[in-house]
Amino acid sequence: MPGTPPPADPRPASALAVLSALLDRSLVQIEDATADARFHDRETVRTTADVWDNNTHALFVSALGRTRRARDRRARRALRWMADLGPARRAWMAAGTAEAGYDIEALLPPAREASGDAGAAAVPVTGGVTEELAAGHRLDTATVSTLSVERRGTRLTARVALAAERTRPDPAAEGAGEGEGAVELVVHLPEVDEVRFDTRDTPGARLSCDHYGVTVSFGDGMLRGPAATLEVREAFGGMRLPPARPSRSPQPEPPPEPARRRDRDRDAGPLTGEVHGPAARALRNLLIWTMVEIRSSSRDPQWTRTPVSALCRALSGAGTDIAAAAGHFTQGRREHAFRELALLWVRRGGAETAAHFVRALDRVFQTSGVDELQEARRLARELNGQNGQDGRNGKDVRNGQDGEQGRDGASAPRTAPRRGPVDVPSAAALRLVSYTAERPWEGGTLGSDITVHLAAPADPADPGEPWRLRILHAHTLDRVRVSTPAFRGTLRPRTIDDHDGRATLVAADGALEVRGSWR
Repeated sequence: MPGTPPPADPRPASALAVLSALLDRSLVQIEDATADARFHDRETVRTTADVWDNNTHALFVSALGRTRRARDRRARRALRWMADLGPARRAWMAAGTAEAGYDIEALLPPAREASGDAGAAAVPVTGGVTEELAAGHRLDTATVSTLSVERRGTRLTARVALAAERTRPDPAAEGAGEGEGAVELVVHLPEVDEVRFDTRDTPGARLSCDHYGVTVSFGDGMLRGPAATLEVREAFGGMRLPPARPSRSPQPEPPPEPARRRDRDRDAGPLTGEVHGPAARALRNLLIWTMVEIRSSSRDPQWTRTPVSALCRALSGAGTDIAAAAGHFTQGRREHAFRELALLWVRRGGAETAAHFVRALDRVFQTSGVDELQEARRLARELNGQNGQDGRNGKDVRNGQDGEQGRDGASAPRTAPRRGPVDVPSAAALRLVSYTAERPWEGGTLGSDITVHLAAPADPADPGEPWRLRILHAHTLDRVRVSTPAFRGTLRPRTIDDHDGRATLVAADGALEVRGSWR
């Protein structure tokens, strides 16, 4: 009948189409998370890029299956392995594919029930946990070893590690008397209402939980938020959790369920196999190296020159394009399609991403010894010459990188006079303060250090332009002080030259104050 919609396709979606769409959606997520430094979300960048650092090989192996059935079987296994990491990963996959119009649950076995065993990474902070912690540790002498307060998107989050001593053996230790000594109490607050920290505070810490939320106190400082999790780590890097309180009425064990055919792949290893064709292998390696750089940019932007948002735009639709290139009937056409796809990525990224593609394509060539993507490599070098960077020293601040760059993507000359040991923007929003106290290292000590991220207008004359991230580092610190007002609104930071090789960064009437040697 006219106007009647066609019936829905009863067949489930192709697993390869779902896997490809997941990569496409991941690139969109990373681009959104880095588009404007005022809303930069390092955790989204890190976790999303990390998925494809590990699963890009599986995508290529799936796409290059000889038959549609083989491609679907491989992609389904890859999706199951990816989802088996945990409920959070599975939920992320479901949300991403749903935006592309797919229901991934039809391709996955039923979700595992949470085991609740002691192997979990952390425990929620409750009244019972705080009592156990106070009874088993000398919190009156605890000190802050690391503190990180960060805006992720629009949320303010925090993580603090307290160095403390046990007052009694750890019941989880194997032998009697084991488990005594130094530990690190790591508290993570996914949302923070109040921050107050000063390195001149006296030692001592306290963890409390009430109907207002969780409070971590250290000296006169504190972190407070609606909820928190806790890890107890050995001083040498191991990890134990606070002992669980015994239940008054233990729950009976459920009867074992019969094995089902659908669950056979549940505990299978990651998808392996050879990626046939040198151009396909080269493109796979190029994508992996790109994801590694994107992931690294969220961890330590000081050492990367990766323009993240521009790279995501250059790779837009990569998952669908890889599946289409692999779908050609003959290997010659497949190889040609993969080489053309590399060219497309370099051309689409232009001068802004050229330095990255020069580095990545050089690395692909050096590791394989076969320059299958030589046309893309040649184009990247040409574009990099136009950009005025040599692929080693050029740094980009457009998406969270150190250095200076003009609006057209070319490096700006560093001729502006410095106002002292550290140059700061005239207006900025504080995104991150990450402090590490002095600590022992290989028979000696490592000095204290701090990283500060400031989002600043790319063009002060044009407030509509996306903001960029400025990364400041200082070491051998004399003082660090930070409180909640420093993370509110736009700051007017300034530096005071102390004329001894050090400088003091101050903002928000002292809500942010850092004195040390800047680099």
